[in-house]
Amino acid sequence: MSSSVQNSFLFKISILSISLVLTVTTAVSTALPAMIATFKQYPSTQVEMLTTLPTISLLLTVLASSWIIKRLGARRTTLIGLIIALLAGLVPVFINDYVIVFISRLLLGVGVGLFNNLAYSLIMAVYEGEERQTMLGFQSAVGTVGNALASFVVGLLISNGWQVAFNVNWLFVIPLVLFGLFATKIDQFTNPVVTETGDTVPIKAKETTNMAVIGYVLLIATFFAFYFGLLLKLAGFLVEQHLGTAAVAATQLSVMSLIGLLPSLLYGQIYKHLRRLTIPIGLIITGLGIGIIATAGTLTMTWIGIVISGFGLPIVMPAIFGKVAEVQPEGSSNLSSALMLVGINVAVFLSPQVLAVTTQIIGQTSNKATMLVSTVMLFVLGAIQLVMATTKKQPIKNRSEMKS
Repeated sequence: MSSSVQNSFLFKISILSISLVLTVTTAVSTALPAMIATFKQYPSTQVEMLTTLPTISLLLTVLASSWIIKRLGARRTTLIGLIIALLAGLVPVFINDYVIVFISRLLLGVGVGLFNNLAYSLIMAVYEGEERQTMLGFQSAVGTVGNALASFVVGLLISNGWQVAFNVNWLFVIPLVLFGLFATKIDQFTNPVVTETGDTVPIKAKETTNMAVIGYVLLIATFFAFYFGLLLKLAGFLVEQHLGTAAVAATQLSVMSLIGLLPSLLYGQIYKHLRRLTIPIGLIITGLGIGIIATAGTLTMTWIGIVISGFGLPIVMPAIFGKVAEVQPEGSSNLSSALMLVGINVAVFLSPQVLAVTTQIIGQTSNKATMLVSTVMLFVLGAIQLVMATTKKQPIKNRSEMKS
């Protein structure tokens, strides 16, 4: 493994640029009220699924990503995925037929699924120790910038109609250019081994997983199933409570992402001080922010909740992925990342249904009730993780493997 390539600024930028567009698939969530009005012949939950639909096709592609990467290489796979995502993502700009938009959203997920796994697995495979934690923090920071940028662009465009808002997908051009220019040697870092001549070649052995990894997959899936309630319901909540508009919600989500930039950049130091408490504290902060929004009586209070929520996700994500990197079997970073992304995307796709069921159980189906349920569930997850972190001994890396 060439340390000069590994430590190159442009090489790191090319890896991190993938994360800039990971959340673009759901950036149009604030356009939902207008989309529901356009597709009024369909149930609102079915229209909401257009926002989360890419996650299901993304999921299927992620499951096959290790096989695809081994045959095409990381660089070629990423470039193909970015091109598919760019073209499919722009279809709704020109066509407002529900079926065609439905198909384009599925294809968008296919494109993103081809490179989504690599945003994490390359960092987990190439870097180790504190440098890995730092890079995971930078990855979260770039994802935060991408989320903020996408939300900001949607906020600017949405006043011209929901179709115009889909121009946000032009953002795929940025990593397409960066990865194309500066990731020419990326393939040698995909689970490499060093030969006697010092060259690197990919490992062909089958990757495996274990119960520790599965446990973190379940944790992050549950987190996203309820965290996504904020993204889905914020615009409706502001309108429902007469506190703002969809454009205001888009601005708030953009600001929330920008606020998350700080903990993302400082994540290495945050983890160094909190260690085992990083995950529970991140969960509790996120839940607190959503709770403040859900109980807000003024727009100012929703902004306070947005600020607090903005500090949570950038701590939770790298913390869980970092723990997976510690407990996963050797040489299984691609599979581990794929399983984590499967958990996230299944949770995001099913989030509208999960939230609908849980709110019906308590007999309340308003946007406010949905966010209150999300708050409670995140507090429960945080409490469980806090108990586990403070009562269990520091785990030794589990090498017992379960065949994938």
